[in-house]
Amino acid sequence: MYLRALVFGLGLTFVAAVASDREALARGPFDGKIVTSQKRIPVSARSQKAYYAKLRKQSSKKFQEDTDKKQWKVYFAAFFKKPLNDLEVTIKLYDVTDRKQPHLRASFEQFLDGRGQTSLVSYVKLERETFGVNRRVRMTVENRGRVLAETTFEILGEAEKYSGKVDFSEEETQGQ
Repeated sequence: MYLRALVFGLGLTFVAAVASDREALARGPFDGKIVTSQKRIPVSARSQKAYYAKLRKQSSKKFQEDTDKKQWKVYFAAFFKKPLNDLEVTIKLYDVTDRKQPHLRASFEQFLDGRGQTSLVSYVKLERETFGVNRRVRMTVENRGRVLAETTFEILGEAEKYSGKVDFSEEETQGQ
């Protein structure tokens, strides 16, 4: 009887080890991360390995400004470490260029299709007035204060050039 209990206990240990290995295999290389791209994120592929290869090839960390619209369009895919038992996440964008403390620039809610999702594919438009130019931005996807995925990327563009030359009217120079 003592031997039977020992064998049963070892059997449970083995089953738990196999289950945790399956979970590790099911997790992808992007879990807890956000992949950013200048093009639409693919939503399917022949296999999981092919999908990850597409994402790696398409991912980008630097985005050029659309000078006509004065904005950046950033496509992203956020991958969670475990299925989310909620329908809403918060996306936060921080300026982390030259501050020790990140400065929150924007925050908005995003709704998921259903409970149990492990990823979110979407895009965001960043306005020049809000974010400035040539900045580092940290994006987080959060749920109830817990960070599910994050990344950092750069938004690039031509900064406004100032000549330092000032023209005053005659009224202004005479103090009127």
